[in-house]
Amino acid sequence: MELKDEELTELLKGMEMEEPSMSFTRNVMEQVKLETHPAALKTRVDHRIIYGIAAIFGVFIVGVLAYAFANSSATYQLPEVKINLSGAVDKTLTPGFLIAFLFVDVIIALICFDSILRYFKSIGSST
Repeated sequence: MELKDEELTELLKGMEMEEPSMSFTRNVMEQVKLETHPAALKTRVDHRIIYGIAAIFGVFIVGVLAYAFANSSATYQLPEVKINLSGAVDKTLTPGFLIAFLFVDVIIALICFDSILRYFKSIGSST
């Protein structure tokens, strides 16, 4: 027995569609919330690969510069500059100025050294 489209349509008109209960959607969504969420995938990049590529480019650049300097035939001579600063240097380089200058330099060096140590400590703890 084969049904035609018109006969099938008439049969479906007389049928009543089934609907889920009123709380069906809420119950399903509550169960979905209770499911464990999949962990986000993170791609870890090996830093040795990046450093290796950077080293290759660095070697290429240094090689090209060395080749260019080795094969350059131009000779350059810097012009001589004669400036007499004996009076200004004597007035500026007082013992107090030198002590303050060295003190500021030591503070800057300690800050740089601290940042370098923190950087290497963070690298050591991440591996």
